[in-house]
This record gives sequence, structure tokens and C-alpha cells, in this order.
Amino acid sequence: MINKKVFQLIENISALFSLKVIDLGLSLWLIPYLILKIGLHNYGVYALAMSLVWFFVNVLNYGFNLSTVRELAKHKNDQIKVNLIFNEVLSVKLFLFVLLFVLFLAISLVIPKFSEHFHLYFFASLLLLGDLFSLRWFFMGIEKMKFITLIHLSATVIFTGLVLKYVVVPSDYRVIPLYEAIGLLISAVFSFAWVVKKYKIQIKLIPCKAVLNYLKVHFHSFINLLLPSTSGMLIVLLSGMLAGPSLVGLTQIGVKFTAAFTTLNTILTNAFFPWVNRNKAIELKTRKILNSLGLFVSISMFFLGEFLTITWLNFESELMMQNMVRIVKILSPIPFLAALVSSYGVNGLLTQYKDKLFGRITLISTFSMLITAIVLVPLYPIIGAAVSFLSARVVYSGLSWCFFKVNS
Repeated sequence: MINKKVFQLIENISALFSLKVIDLGLSLWLIPYLILKIGLHNYGVYALAMSLVWFFVNVLNYGFNLSTVRELAKHKNDQIKVNLIFNEVLSVKLFLFVLLFVLFLAISLVIPKFSEHFHLYFFASLLLLGDLFSLRWFFMGIEKMKFITLIHLSATVIFTGLVLKYVVVPSDYRVIPLYEAIGLLISAVFSFAWVVKKYKIQIKLIPCKAVLNYLKVHFHSFINLLLPSTSGMLIVLLSGMLAGPSLVGLTQIGVKFTAAFTTLNTILTNAFFPWVNRNKAIELKTRKILNSLGLFVSISMFFLGEFLTITWLNFESELMMQNMVRIVKILSPIPFLAALVSSYGVNGLLTQYKDKLFGRITLISTFSMLITAIVLVPLYPIIGAAVSFLSARVVYSGLSWCFFKVNS
């Protein structure tokens, strides 16, 4: 039995690792390609729109990757319970989709910086429709994460193929989100239909009153998942509102570069979370693994960052490249800080059902990022966003560690 569980854990880690390699590999490869085709300015405009829509997408995933995964992992062999959880999530997502889709379009029309690129934002809004059918939370809960990889791979291949074929001139930046939405929608709808048939799900939406109650009960799980997963998007948004499009591009590239170095931590956190919830005895071992790897990756990012950046990107301006390297150096401690959050927050406080406490920690760290960004970005447009992003992670990891020790 133990060997079977270990094998399943290794399988899930391998699946998530493959997913991240595919996602980051194509994403990082597409960045210099898009900059070449549409220019750094238009890339910054596109990056701003995507940061906004992905924030909305994360709101649509109302903490399901934490609260629902935790419940589904415990009841995955109970058909009645699985059916109930599936319909709860579907009902909540449908309710939120209607609200968020209307709100996103309204914001796109009202705010001048967005409305002047309304076609771009309209196409971006279609990603909400695609994510409505996403079942990432379901496959994480039943610990069949290889399906996440297969689904994401199909979406990414479709998106990449469309970009390579149709994005050829600077004005094509407006349709890039449309191609991403097409890939997501095709893969998500197909997987949704397959799961309903395979697991004999009987779709029956819950009443609106029950949806509102679900939103209230799981609010802290929502905050705990939303703010950490969208902090990079928020800092790109703030950079876009307070600085120019080219600087938005640099900030977004820096966030993506950091995400690449944080990949292993993200994979292990997602794989360990259902396992630690069932077996607290392995908590200390997982913590040592996460923290050791996080420290090693941060050191590697600091010393290899300049070489990798210069090799990867090709800016016309030497000064722009130097600024990019500075941003990467500033962000290099983040993989280790993310590991601390995973160890003492996600696989620590959350496994102790300290959702409310962890939610407050998340809010405090996000608020600190917003304040520092508002102050620093206008004063230091190039590095201000990076310093703000780093400072929030310091607060987040520090408070997670402190409160875990207090509650242990």
C-alpha cells in the first residue's frame, strides 16, 4: 500500500513537472518571438490585458485548488460525495462567470487605458469562458494529475500553432488572446465531457442561495489561493497603470522568469498537499525538501540570471537588457521565499485548517505590495515593481513561518 502511494505521488509530481516544463518552455520561447513580431511596446499592451484577465480567471477559480482539492482527496472513492462536490463547483463557477464576464467588459469600456484596446480585451475575456469548463481542481483532488498535463498540452499546442501562423505584424497583438482562448476552450470542453461520462457525473445545479453560502464558507480558501497566485499579475497591472507599456513588458518578463525558477516548488507543493492532508507524519520531510530546494534554486537564479537573460532575450537597446538583468537579480530570492510559504503556510497552516489565519497573512502581504508599488513604481519605474514584489514575498514568508511556529 505504501509503495502504491509513493508511486502515485511520483506519478503526480512527474505529471505536474511535465506540465510546467511544457507551459514555461513554450511561454518563455514565445516571449522573444512575440517581441520580434509585435514590438516591446505592443507586447507591454498585450501583457497588461493578460494580467487583468488572468486575475479574473483566478477569481473564477474560487479557491477550488485548495478547499475543494482537500475535500475531494478525502472522499474521492465516494461517488455520491464526488457528484455533490462537482455540482457545487460547477454551480459556483457558472454564477461567478456571469458576474465576472460582465464586470470585465465594463472595466474594459470604462477605463481609458483599456478601452483604447477594446478588441484586445474582448478577446481576452473569452478566456473566462474557456476556464468555466476547466477541471484542474478535479484531477488534483482525485490525484490523477497526468490528465492535467495532457489537457494543458493540447491547449498550448493549439495556441502556439495559431500564434506562429497568424501573428506576423505588430497590429496582430490584438488577436493573441483569441488564439489562447480557442486552445483553452477546445481542451477544456473536451475534458469536461470526458469526465462527466467517465465518472458518471449527474449534473444538477445547486440553488442560488446555496451558491452564496458556498462563497461565504470558502471565502478564506479563496483569498489564500487568489492573492498568492495573482501577485505577479497584480504587480504587472500596477506597473501598467503607473508606468509605460515597455516597462510593463520588462516587469511581466521578470515575473515569468521568476515563475520558471519557482516551478519545482509549485509542483511539489501541489503534489504534497493532498498527501500531507491525509498523513501528517510526512509533513516534516516535505518541509525539508521544499526549503532545501528553494534555497538552492534562489542561489542558482542569482548567479545564472544574467547569462540566461542575455541568452534568452534580444533587446535592441543595451540599456534595456541591463535593466532586465537588474530585475532578475532583485527577484532571485523569491524561489526560497515561496518555498517557506509552501512549507509553513500551504502545507502547514492550511493542513491544520487555519484558513482564516492564513487568509489574513495573505491579505497583509498583498496590501504591503500594493502600498510599496504605489510609492516605488513612480519613483523608480524600472525596478520599483520588482522591489515591491520581493518585499511582499518577504512579508508573506515571514508571517507564515512565525504563525506556524506559534500554532505548532
